[in-house]
Amino acid sequence: MRSPSGYVWADSPLHRMGAAPKLVGLLACALLVVLATTPLELLAVSAGSCALVAASRVGWRAAGRAAWGLRWFLLMVLAMNALFFSDADPLISLGPAHLTLAGLAQGARVVVRTLLVVVLGTLLTATTRPQELVGGVRRLLRPLGRLGLPAEAAALAVGVTVQFVPTLLRESRQLMRAQEIRCGGVASHGIVRRAVSYVRLLVPIFVSAMRRADELSCAMEARGYRIDLPRAAAPAGEGKRHQ
Repeated sequence: MRSPSGYVWADSPLHRMGAAPKLVGLLACALLVVLATTPLELLAVSAGSCALVAASRVGWRAAGRAAWGLRWFLLMVLAMNALFFSDADPLISLGPAHLTLAGLAQGARVVVRTLLVVVLGTLLTATTRPQELVGGVRRLLRPLGRLGLPAEAAALAVGVTVQFVPTLLRESRQLMRAQEIRCGGVASHGIVRRAVSYVRLLVPIFVSAMRRADELSCAMEARGYRIDLPRAAAPAGEGKRHQ
């Protein structure tokens, strides 16, 4: 079962692990992915990521949902690297663009690294509840708070982002379906009309995001939420009333 925030209800070692260790592990795994350059190293980190997906019990479909949403972007990244990374020994030359084996290899490395980082990030949100994730960020940033850095604000920003992104994605899909109904299917149009249609969606999506942010700020102000106050602080005089 999958919640709107992306959390998948399951019983696995990753679900039982604390949020702070998982955040540290995500940073370490992402560093390993970035440092992997050779095909053997990329194969090793890919196998490790697959093992984590299997151990998490969230399902391959849930783990790859965000990566599948980036398929067109990743295809564009692969094409840009393949055509403009190098001009030595081109397979095909089209003006300033040169399709080379070195460019294809570089594009494949970038795509694989991006996919692995996205899948690892999806595993974090799929095995960690939003409130636990906020608590983990707060715990990791607590030492920095002693230096005057806004650790509580950073934890709040993480929690709001985890809650907002799935909501905005869901509303974006609803707007796209509504536009397809009105326009008779955007996918059947030419590439120029499709690009214009997608650009037009930016305005209502931006308005929806601003409306959600305004509603959240009003709700927090109505509840008297303040970052500079301790979470367990009670209003003045409340202790006397209970005595």
